[in-house]
Formats: sequence, C-alpha cells, structure tokens
Amino acid sequence: MDRRSHALGERTLTMSPDMQIAIPARAENIAIVRHALGALEDGYALDPQTLSDIRLAVTEACTNVVVHAYPDGEEGPMEVLTTLLGEELLVVVRDEGAGIGPRPDSPGLGLGLPLIASLSESVQLGRDERDRTEVRMTFSLADTAAEAQAPAQVDPGAGANARAQGDADADADDRHDGAPARAVLGAADSGGTS
Repeated sequence: MDRRSHALGERTLTMSPDMQIAIPARAENIAIVRHALGALEDGYALDPQTLSDIRLAVTEACTNVVVHAYPDGEEGPMEVLTTLLGEELLVVVRDEGAGIGPRPDSPGLGLGLPLIASLSESVQLGRDERDRTEVRMTFSLADTAAEAQAPAQVDPGAGANARAQGDADADADDRHDGAPARAVLGAADSGGTS
C-alpha cells in the first residue's frame, strides 16, 4: 500500500492504512463498510462496546457522505481507512464532494456529527492534500486492552436483564439503513425522542 499523510491538528502523520475500502457512495454500501469493520474486533482485540461505537460513528459518517456529499443524486467515491496508532484507532471517511457546510434544505436532523463526537475520542472535519472532504475520528483502545486482560466479572442476578439488553443491542446492530441505532435505543430508554 502507498504511504499517505494526514494532518491531525498541528502534526502530520505519514502512515499506511491497516484497512482501506473504496466504494461508490450508495446507501446499500454502508452495510459493506459495517461488515468490514466487524473484522476489527479480532484484528485489534476490541471489546463489543468499543466495536459498536466505532461501527455506529463510521455508519453516521458514511451516511453523511451518501446524503450530503454529491448533489442531485450524483454518485461519487467514498473511502474508509483505518490505522492503528499506538493505543488509538484512526478512522478516516473521505469523499470528493463539495465539503461540509450548512444546508438549509438538509434532509437530515443534524444529529450525525454530534453523535460521532460523542462516540469518539476526537473528530476533525477538513480537507486532505487532494482537496477531498475528510471526517477523521480517533477511538481509544487503551481501555479495550485492559478489559481484554482483566478477568470477567459475573453478576448472577443480571442474567435475564443482560440477555435482554444483548438481544436489543444485536437487533440494533443488525440495522443497515444508516439509522443511529444507539440513539434509537437511548430514546426508548429515556422516554425522549431522537
């Protein structure tokens, strides 16, 4: 793979991505990205919650590309790159659209970027050296490594509740329509709306 430079704040990192996906920016291709991200669990020994956060944040970023990057239903490229940087995972979602800006005619609710920010350690919006739009997200893997080494704690009284929550999480994770699964579950739990 070729080497790439990515500006993160004041520093520029030269790296080869560990995973790179380049596909047309179509709604049905978001499921392909989500499926490919599932392989990160084994490759980086991620705990299920961290993987879920990564998949949801990247799904939101990809959905933004599909909905906002290319005007009038045009089709263009969408790239997803992942790179392990010490105890952080850098995920870049990139497109060749016009960029990120306010849209009074936006079909969305405007919750995607705040959701991405809440799920990741950091999120940066910008343009790369070829003037492509990028959403750069970092996720801490430090807790993941510690949890993987720690012995499992079992609460015998939590069996039924844990299974019910696990089933709800699995159902939400199986949704491939780009909807923010965690926001939907959170709204049901808190009585609010998403």
